[in-house]
Amino acid sequence: MSVAPSPAPPAPGGDLDYEDALAMSLAVPSAQALASDDAFLEWERQHALQWTYDRHELDEVVRELLDDGSGLPHPKLTRLWLNLVTMPNPVRGLVWIRNNPRVPEYLRGLADGTIPLTHEGLHELESWRTAAHLRDLLMDAGALPRIDRQIMLFERWYRQRLTQIDDPEHAQLLRQFTTWRLFPKLRAKAAREPLTSGSRNTAAGRFNIAAVFLTWLDDRGRRLDQTTQTDVDLWHARHRDPKRLDAFLNWAMDGRHMPRLQLPAPARNDRAPISQDRRLALLRRFLTDEDILLRTRVAACLVLLYAQPVSRLARLTIRDVLQHHGRVSLRLGDPPTPVPEPFATMLTTLVADRANMNTAANPDSDWLFPGGRAGQPLSPGAFLQQLRALGLPTTQTRTAAFQQLVLQAPAPVVAQALGYHHNTATKHRTAAGGTWNRYPTTREGTARWP
Repeated sequence: MSVAPSPAPPAPGGDLDYEDALAMSLAVPSAQALASDDAFLEWERQHALQWTYDRHELDEVVRELLDDGSGLPHPKLTRLWLNLVTMPNPVRGLVWIRNNPRVPEYLRGLADGTIPLTHEGLHELESWRTAAHLRDLLMDAGALPRIDRQIMLFERWYRQRLTQIDDPEHAQLLRQFTTWRLFPKLRAKAAREPLTSGSRNTAAGRFNIAAVFLTWLDDRGRRLDQTTQTDVDLWHARHRDPKRLDAFLNWAMDGRHMPRLQLPAPARNDRAPISQDRRLALLRRFLTDEDILLRTRVAACLVLLYAQPVSRLARLTIRDVLQHHGRVSLRLGDPPTPVPEPFATMLTTLVADRANMNTAANPDSDWLFPGGRAGQPLSPGAFLQQLRALGLPTTQTRTAAFQQLVLQAPAPVVAQALGYHHNTATKHRTAAGGTWNRYPTTREGTARWP
């Protein structure tokens, strides 16, 4: 059933004061607290004169979808209702609900109980993309316990992928490998920091390559427990990126699912850094080309100036951008790193005007680069795609930046300031041909271009 537009609110009083509306909304503890007619009418009266037509319409639509039969939103979905209704741009909420028929279906199901309000209940929904976004919103609203989104996506993918394994013995081995190696690795990493899509894709890749290896062995007339050294050597000689299989082989040997064998050493695949001339040309472009999105320019400069990987860019927050007595610094390590002009102005401008802040997903986000998912930053994959499309090879650029930095300051100092292990900085210093007596002296507190 489609949701019909509601009539405009009486005597609209112009644009909403978003901060006041949000404060009033968050002051409401639950839908049950508004159960009496007087209390609800008073709360609605305070909003009615401030709400635009679109916001009033969104309120009516969401209230109808989340109605548990009492005329009010389901008690556990009250915060979701308030988050949706008070999003800075209500039109985006209306578009989300009306352009995706699954959204009203799933919201009604959660309200009337036909869809369990659990992670498992959302796992069973047909549209996994809609379910994933709705799950983020529900966790952000406190209706579901927080678990790492990448683990949830991997679990959903794994369940479906396992049904495609025809050989029962292979399926059992892959189930054990995932349960006792892949999931524990993901959970351990998630306990330290939020996972990126790269971690999920790595786990999926290890599952897939293990399935391919078991089929390859089967074609050679062997089971996993019959694997020989010749099999392992032949696999590594004939397959591109053979080391992706090593996680499965090590697990299988540790669990005595196969004999203890020698795994060939990985081949070095060092990528030559870009030249300093090219690095400076790229830096000049991203500092001056205003046709490029500001957040992309800032991300590129963080790679070019401070050798930051895109996975770390995704974890930066606005609290990492420090302003004190007219100076700007960035907390990448300890101590914070001074930021020179004109990049300092670009950085503070981004803090004041970030993208993806006009929906219920991230209205109060602290991420420096907010994403489109509730509580999530922009994904590293999105950074890579944008930067590569603009001609910036991230790995080679980081190497060039790091090698220049360690020629200007002692490697341990660079490592600590940029959040790297000191061994990494030392290796870059050696590769750059730096020596301890080459470091120039600089006036304390002066920010220099790396």
